[in-house]
Amino acid sequence: MTPITVKLTDIRKSFGGQEVLRGIDLAARDGDVIAIIGASGSGKSTLLRCIPLLEIPDQGEVSVGDAQIRIRDAGHRFSRAERQTVRRLRGQLGFVFQSFNLWPHMTALQNVMEVPLHVQGRPRAECREEAEAMLAKVGLADKFDAWPAHLSGGQQQRVAIARALAMRPRALLFDEPTSALDPELVGEVLRVIRALAEEGRTMLIVTHEMTFAREVSNHAIYLQDGRVEEQGPPEQVFLDPQSERCRRFVGMQRGGQ
Repeated sequence: MTPITVKLTDIRKSFGGQEVLRGIDLAARDGDVIAIIGASGSGKSTLLRCIPLLEIPDQGEVSVGDAQIRIRDAGHRFSRAERQTVRRLRGQLGFVFQSFNLWPHMTALQNVMEVPLHVQGRPRAECREEAEAMLAKVGLADKFDAWPAHLSGGQQQRVAIARALAMRPRALLFDEPTSALDPELVGEVLRVIRALAEEGRTMLIVTHEMTFAREVSNHAIYLQDGRVEEQGPPEQVFLDPQSERCRRFVGMQRGGQ
């Protein structure tokens, strides 16, 4: 059986007394593309951010490859050994934020080189060669020396994807990667993500692009009020959902696209 790359068990998270995630279980195997959908406030982005522990769950277990962290309660303080495990866990993930999060004082090439060079400690020549290859992969071979301020939103997001790829991650996490883009720029980013899916990369994608999610994923999860309301093959979740709330949500989204 294909090995599990990312696994979440009983993930719970509250903010200010409001429970945002209410016991989420999730498993992504090598090569899976999992679409995570749901209305605003359903917990999608919080769930995704719990995987690299950018948000620390109040309870639950997060596993990426052989790195495993169990959170016992809110306010959990990591031991020295756990902090090392967290670094190992994060090192196996590439995260693409909706707001790009590029370093404005670095060129596109420098942005892509930064983590492999200074965090992973790889040789400069190797980092540069791979950064150039990743930028070319996302269609930006002519933008190595461009500053983020001189790039369109779609180009900045493609630099962010190249930066995530340069980390050689086991899984890529996308948090609504097109939500900050003008409509005419959405397609160029979705084409890159689609190509990565066709390469067999493991990806978890929070998105409101329903048609894209149905076409690119092999598993879909619908969140409602911090719980998994429906999950399964995209043909089921998007075209024949069993949950009435999922049916209404998907129908509304289809009507808006």
